[in-house]
Amino acid sequence: MTLSIILDIVVSALLLTTIAYAVLLSRRLGALRNDKRELEALVASLDSSSQRAAAGIAALKEAAERIGQQLQQRVDQGKALQGDLSYIIDLGGGLADRLEGTIRARRDDSRAAPDLPDTAPRRRAGNERPADHGVGERAAVERALGATRETIRGNAVTEETASAAEPVRIADFASRAERLLRGALEARR
Repeated sequence: MTLSIILDIVVSALLLTTIAYAVLLSRRLGALRNDKRELEALVASLDSSSQRAAAGIAALKEAAERIGQQLQQRVDQGKALQGDLSYIIDLGGGLADRLEGTIRARRDDSRAAPDLPDTAPRRRAGNERPADHGVGERAAVERALGATRETIRGNAVTEETASAAEPVRIADFASRAERLLRGALEARR
């Protein structure tokens, strides 16, 4: 065999190896192109997801601020109601103390003078109140406090409660504190 045939065989072997390597390289480049397309799609989807997340965060922040404002309004209303209720409780406590003093005084008077003969009912002056005015005041306060308790519990004041408390007018209360208490209760309706 001649040198030219040997060289042709070596060159053809090298060409076959080069062709095989070129086919292998072409497949790998094709796979890389496919991976590049998938990577671009992945980056595009990641970008749209991050934009949606940013919009969602902004919406959550806005909702949190709105809810925070509503909650602050409720807290402020609760504080105002707390002040009103403590004022009403103070007025009611004073009225209860006064009623208790009146009841004790009447009991002491009735115990001290059991032997007095019954006298005819005396005539009242035009501006004088009847002797049982403490009982009427007490009933009015109990009705007003009942209506306040219902309001505090979150129940609306029913028409029965409102009509039961209606016959008592502010003028029926003797002291300024009682008139203020009644006015506050009527304003809450």
